Amino acid sequence: MSKLIVIPGITGAQGGSVANAYLKSRGWKVRGTTRNVSSESAKIWKAKGVEMVQANFDDINSLVAAFQNANVIFGVTDFWTIFKDEESHKRKKANQDITHYCFEVELMQAKNLADSAAQIPTLERYVFSSMANASKWSHGKFSRLYHMDSKALAVDYALSLPGLQEKFSQIQAAIYYNLPWEWGLPTTPQKQNDGSYNITAIGSGDAPIPFLDVHRDFGSCVQTVVNAAPGINFFASQNVPHGKYNQVPLEKFEELLPGGLGREFGENVLFAQQFGYEGGDPVVRPRELGVKMTTFRDYCDQTDFSRIL
Repeated sequence: MSKLIVIPGITGAQGGSVANAYLKSRGWKVRGTTRNVSSESAKIWKAKGVEMVQANFDDINSLVAAFQNANVIFGVTDFWTIFKDEESHKRKKANQDITHYCFEVELMQAKNLADSAAQIPTLERYVFSSMANASKWSHGKFSRLYHMDSKALAVDYALSLPGLQEKFSQIQAAIYYNLPWEWGLPTTPQKQNDGSYNITAIGSGDAPIPFLDVHRDFGSCVQTVVNAAPGINFFASQNVPHGKYNQVPLEKFEELLPGGLGREFGENVLFAQQFGYEGGDPVVRPRELGVKMTTFRDYCDQTDFSRIL
């Protein structure tokens, strides 16, 4: 008899990678949730064989209905989508930093996912996409890395629920390989006079930074977590040993990427270089479970960069 994985956020990078991995796995059915089952992205997943159902991260009842009969649930929240939503800027308090508002909403949505998953009697594993608690592990130095702390606090909450304590695992995703050049950031490579390409970023180019091919590797990493005993914190990463870029201070990066995003992205890199991307959390790395990750060289060989050349 087939098992069922439910993927809220299936239209995102992480959720999509998980869905593709399970669609290739015998003995599994895939259900995805979306706010609008008539959207083009929902139709694409349906055509691939995914059961698409309506659910809203702000509505626990809709999530519980979507999770019925699930053996596995992959939970992921999206700080950046909340930030880009024009309604967020209208709903935040008058003097509230937009990134703090996004923190509050993301944490609430993560709690809703956990509360809903805890009510499913068939559930065997709840895997949540987390990050390190930057405030904690930096001893307060990075106390406003909201897109990290929201996910870390969500883990604490999930582990407090009796219905999840023996079924919970987490996975931390490193920086996506495609983020520096596909997200419209200041890090987009620029052609130099000598024909080479360089990026503008903060921190030292000599410090290793953990990266991930989210589309090719993340789904198989989640499968590995599901198949392992509960309670692990898997760090899906492949270190890029060093690089070369135009180093700028955080203040300049915030000018290049205003509205709070420059601080979130910039401090994320500084935290990773100073305290480790995963902070002090004990993590399981891909090599420990025999998971092969895409190297940066392989990513470059397999990727079409013509849009920025």
